[in-house]
Amino acid sequence: MNGLSPRLKADLSMLFVAFIWGTTFVIVKNALLEIGPFLYLGLRFLLAFAVLALLSPQNIGKVNRHSLTTGMIMGLVLLFGYAFQTVGLQYTTSSNAGFITGVSVVLVPIIYYSLRRRLPPTGTIFAVVSVTIGLYLLSVPNGLSSMAYGDLLILVCALCFAIHIVLVDLYSHLYNAIAITGIQILFVGLVCLGIGLLIEPWPAKFSFSLIVAIIVTAVFATALAFLIQNALQKYSTPTRFAIVLTAEPVFAALAGYWCAGEMFSTKALIGASLILGSMIISILSRRLA
Repeated sequence: MNGLSPRLKADLSMLFVAFIWGTTFVIVKNALLEIGPFLYLGLRFLLAFAVLALLSPQNIGKVNRHSLTTGMIMGLVLLFGYAFQTVGLQYTTSSNAGFITGVSVVLVPIIYYSLRRRLPPTGTIFAVVSVTIGLYLLSVPNGLSSMAYGDLLILVCALCFAIHIVLVDLYSHLYNAIAITGIQILFVGLVCLGIGLLIEPWPAKFSFSLIVAIIVTAVFATALAFLIQNALQKYSTPTRFAIVLTAEPVFAALAGYWCAGEMFSTKALIGASLILGSMIISILSRRLA
């Protein structure tokens, strides 16, 4: 990418991250046919921590008591987010999971302004109404009683991810970015592996596809994604990054279609479009506020 401006390089790199995060929904869903969600998360995050430590050993050890405590709190929220998302994937489509996870973009300003006891911008309020209608059309085909259990879990996941984004914004600048990221990844990995060993059966065998799923999500969707975000965000803006990441649910839908034959009904397609539009409206309203 020689000749490109640092900002464009950063945006293209985050588009790659959005592609990885979007396409791995279907990979994770297939992996869960062979392994329990907590064992999968434990192995994924521990491998990701090992990769992160290998790539940046000089930063991973820059930990003190305060950063350890903060990192563990942030890691707990991240743990809940990934746990709800991964368990939810067992009960819904990867396409739905991608779009509903994206709702976190709309929830972030709601949490942010609630903490400051301020009324959100008009655009944000409009985005919340729009995303609510979109969620209804996407996840509730025949009344509230028909809402997929998995979609509900993914919605809780989106709330957890939104809280995590707010925590990162509040505290990450106080500590070494890679060190605080490493604490969170290690915390999620250890806790999930411990839970998995207690309540889930160990796989009878690790198939080639399962091994590939763990490696791909650990290396690309976790370690590399965090490294790219930490290394390149200084060359762009949070608003630009957030806009680029709205491509994630689109990639999730495309991967679900090509790899698993997942299709949207007309009603669900309208709902997905409303969610995507709400994400963009929410981001732009924050920029103008």
